[in-house]
Amino acid sequence: MGPQSAAAIEDVLDNQIVVLMQHHRRLTFLTLADALPVYTWQSLFAALSRLRHREQVELVALPADYEVVWLPSYDHAPALSGRAYH
Repeated sequence: MGPQSAAAIEDVLDNQIVVLMQHHRRLTFLTLADALPVYTWQSLFAALSRLRHREQVELVALPADYEVVWLPSYDHAPALSGRAYH
């Protein structure tokens, strides 16, 4: 898999998380993992890290999990297209 293929897969995952977060606003990491079972936890954390870097989500540590919180400033932002937000 080349660099463009990896970036395309990352974009797909990022978009799937964005869509879920726009509908649910707050999810635990375990709920997110259950909703996207084809991805490893490592790839989910990497995607959340990218989204956090773009200030689209915040991660809040819980005793046995993380809460993923959608940041309201992105309520009306379109789903990600390409790598424009980097």
